Amino acid sequence: MKFALVHLSGSRRGETQYFDRTWLTLGSDPSNDLWFPATNRYPVAATHAEILEADCQIRLRNRDQEAGTLVNHEPVAEVELHDQDLIQLGRQGPKLRFRIHAEEYAACKLVHEMLQDARDVAAEGRLEGRRSLPSFLRQLTYDVRKHASRTTQLVVVSLLVVLVGLVGGLAYFNFSLQRTHEQQISTLLKELQSSHLTVAELEQKTTETRRRMTEALDTRQAKIDRLAALLEERHRQGQDASSRQVQELTRRLEELEKEGASAEVLIERYGPSVCFLYIAFHFVAPDSPAAQSSALLEYMGTGFLADDKGLLVTNRHILEPWSMPPSGEELMGSGLEPVLVKLLAYFPGRPEPYVVSPVRLSDEGDVGLGRLSPVPQRIEPIPLLTPAHQGVVGEAVVLVGYPVGVEGLLARLGNDTAGILIQKANRDLAALVQELADQGNIRPLATQGHIGDIVPGRMLYDALTTGGGSGSPVFNSQGELIAVNAGRMVHFTGANYGVPVRLVLDLLPLRS
Repeated sequence: MKFALVHLSGSRRGETQYFDRTWLTLGSDPSNDLWFPATNRYPVAATHAEILEADCQIRLRNRDQEAGTLVNHEPVAEVELHDQDLIQLGRQGPKLRFRIHAEEYAACKLVHEMLQDARDVAAEGRLEGRRSLPSFLRQLTYDVRKHASRTTQLVVVSLLVVLVGLVGGLAYFNFSLQRTHEQQISTLLKELQSSHLTVAELEQKTTETRRRMTEALDTRQAKIDRLAALLEERHRQGQDASSRQVQELTRRLEELEKEGASAEVLIERYGPSVCFLYIAFHFVAPDSPAAQSSALLEYMGTGFLADDKGLLVTNRHILEPWSMPPSGEELMGSGLEPVLVKLLAYFPGRPEPYVVSPVRLSDEGDVGLGRLSPVPQRIEPIPLLTPAHQGVVGEAVVLVGYPVGVEGLLARLGNDTAGILIQKANRDLAALVQELADQGNIRPLATQGHIGDIVPGRMLYDALTTGGGSGSPVFNSQGELIAVNAGRMVHFTGANYGVPVRLVLDLLPLRS
């Protein structure tokens, strides 16, 4: 009768031996039929046990009472062996699986036996600190090569070829899909990062902004000088104050001077309440092992203090900046998630930034509420009057904010000072903003214009502003808050629009 012993652990781990003799001995002495080199890890007695045939049975007999022999984890003196029995030479010794086959399978293992042996060898290897899957695959490969029938080998090889083909095909498909996905994301990120400026570009934009601001002031002063000159000319011609031409010139001159005075009053009164906002965010891939993030995206805006508990009013697209560019929506559609890294508020004359936490966002218009931490002290809030003032078409308006962002702040400094700050920051926008705050150079500007139209949810006017002016308070000629600046009309040069303050008031009952 033929039988097999599968070495599950010990120095011969993974081997399978076949026997057709009726008696053999097991031990660490080389004279044994089955020899186990003695080690401290797997101690084996010199003649530990013997396997013999008696009464048409295969039996195991222990030969060393001190060391002992276990069958299926139980100590034995002598016992009949059955197919699948587990033999262990001593409680710390090597383990063997006993197999007994019908004569036709004497030289081959069945598939389920190879799988079982590979599993058992891997389990024993895990106890020794080896990785289970490599041990399982190595043992299975060994058994297929050494102990499987020709038919089994052909079937296994065929299955492996098919499996490798499927895995390779899937891997190539996933690689192609991932590469296409990464290329699309890379393109979108480049679009978002296109607003990042080099030092030279920032200096150039600062110079251009300074020129535009100077031109705007010069143009306004030129209008005042021209009207004053025309009025003086009419007086020289003998026209008195009752003349219609003199009255019209006087009215226009008074309006310009009144608008200038109104802007100065508003800046003096509410300028300390209007803050410069620095926003930074990025996109992350949540499914990646390290949650890889894209490059930092930075924006600027305006907000204003609305109560003495730190309530901040600004635009929704400032509190959620990824909702502004179309590429942001495409990136989120590609599976990336936006993460707000920083949202800081800088008030005039205060070097320390205040952290802004989003509180409420409007579903009707581009406005939202945030909360400042810590709560600013000794700053007069801009009152949100109820009922809200609507504004009148043709009425003069004043916008108080940071209409050209950091370039506008730099443009108000001397060329040398601005250049030193830009070089010192070395393309770090956050550091540049902090330097401006430390030196007391964060102060809002007032731009003036007139309401051109009022439509549901929007108020159109020509007060000049650009991206950094998003979130600026807009006042009427009586100094009352009537809107929150939101953006530019793309197809109308010089036209901007704000969200009526009514939509801000709609959010206030939700405050906690």
